Amino acid sequence: MTKLFFNNFIVNNLKKNKEARYLSYITLGLLIIGILAVSSCSSMVNIKAPLDCITKHFINIGLGFILFIIASFFDYNKYKNFNLFLFIITTMLLLSTPFFREINGAHRWINLGFFNFQPSELAKLVLIIIMANFLSRHKHHINTWSANVFPCIYLTVFAFIIFIMQSDFGTAFLLFIIWSSMLFIAKIDTKRILIIILACILAVSVAIAIKPYRRKRVITYIKPIVQFVLHDKNAKAEKMTVESIRNSDSYNSDIAFAAFGSGGWHGKGAGKSDTKLRYLPEKQTDYIFPIIGEEYGLLGTLVTVFLFIMFTKTALTINSKCKDDFGKFLSFGIMLTITGQAIINIGMTTGIFPSKGIPLPFISYGGSAMLINCYMIGILVNIARSNSKLL
Repeated sequence: MTKLFFNNFIVNNLKKNKEARYLSYITLGLLIIGILAVSSCSSMVNIKAPLDCITKHFINIGLGFILFIIASFFDYNKYKNFNLFLFIITTMLLLSTPFFREINGAHRWINLGFFNFQPSELAKLVLIIIMANFLSRHKHHINTWSANVFPCIYLTVFAFIIFIMQSDFGTAFLLFIIWSSMLFIAKIDTKRILIIILACILAVSVAIAIKPYRRKRVITYIKPIVQFVLHDKNAKAEKMTVESIRNSDSYNSDIAFAAFGSGGWHGKGAGKSDTKLRYLPEKQTDYIFPIIGEEYGLLGTLVTVFLFIMFTKTALTINSKCKDDFGKFLSFGIMLTITGQAIINIGMTTGIFPSKGIPLPFISYGGSAMLINCYMIGILVNIARSNSKLL
């Protein structure tokens, strides 16, 4: 029975559809890189149980595979029937997080006993589904006042709850990027796009101003840039010691750079990272990319980036072949979410962007993100299969 099921899955999903096959291979490649990186960090996450982290990571991948199978066979058009239900459930889950145990200084998870679920990961997918349905139905009058009100409500509810109650500025900002980008491809007029951009700049500025640690991150990020642009000759090079690095506002970035630099072209080898031992924080989640750079060198990081580029290209191909508006908006939103998280994480760890806690899709340790990302890949596969049937 199991053999028949997998044979049927391979024939229907992979052999008959090139994009579905490419997506599966790309995702598998990213998962393998993640397994190698997380297994290297596992012993340092919990010294008393060195295999605990990698064991849970395998479990998350297994559950993610099940969700991937389900999503790949579930007709994506049926999601249009669950908009209100998904919106209410996700809002309730987001509102319930303060009643659960605080983890790493924030209330972002719901303890299910065997699993800590992060509702903000679900909110990304739900926002995409709601926006895709709404924009597909209002595509021809998107520049009317009534057609702009409800998308604002969806974003405001999710982003406000995540930002205020969970102190998760990064996810709230990502939701705004997804929302505004989907409006952009719906061909909203230039004036409204400018209003969106100005509102985004204002919201980000206020968010940064009200929290000292955010101001510090931004100042730490722009200070070297300002000194470079102004050719500040008075900027003195400080003597770098272990103590000065630990007390530095740019500690995370400095250690990440050290990890990349020490990896060289080919890396130190699997499991031979030094920075994971004592220095690099959140090595199994937000800062897993420097571990890849240290152990597998520039070659390893380029392979990782290449896989994300291929994912983006394949997802856009699926999007271009889609015949219905809902599928187009849905596939674009999923592509933007996964690619956007990859860009933010890689940009953060390489110093292109300020420090922010966004995991690297399919690679970082984390159950909620893994499950939702795998489910989104399954939706893309389902859209690809639907495209093949229409040809």
